[in-house]
Amino acid sequence: MFSLEHRIRVFVFQVLDRRIEYLLLRHKPRDEWPLGPVVGPVTPGEKLEDAIRREVHAEIGLKRPVHLMELTAPHKDLFGDMGVVDWPFAWQAGTPHDPVLQLAPGPMIGELQWLPFEAAFRELELAADRDALVRLQTSLQ
Repeated sequence: MFSLEHRIRVFVFQVLDRRIEYLLLRHKPRDEWPLGPVVGPVTPGEKLEDAIRREVHAEIGLKRPVHLMELTAPHKDLFGDMGVVDWPFAWQAGTPHDPVLQLAPGPMIGELQWLPFEAAFRELELAADRDALVRLQTSLQ
């Protein structure tokens, strides 16, 4: 029997006066996970936006985005009789007049870093994540 899982991958960012910062996080245990976006499952029957809001709130404590946007078409990976569909989104968390100064990481988060584009791009291991970040950066310029 074939199984297909849907996940959201959310790139949280803030636009400040002279720069854009991207939030990357690492799950616990820290040495087993690379830095990356907020990632979480989409439960059967759940809307993507509801999954995004649930996961961002659980992992970093934010409740409402300034702006939420879909970044690219979903990315599919197949592994034998299992498949994963990743839905990349961007969540604007802060503005020059209202920056995010404090986050409330959930119990599974081991590290959080606000990074400029170049550093965030270097930290991402998955090609699909790097592509989504480039698309986001390009749309913000």
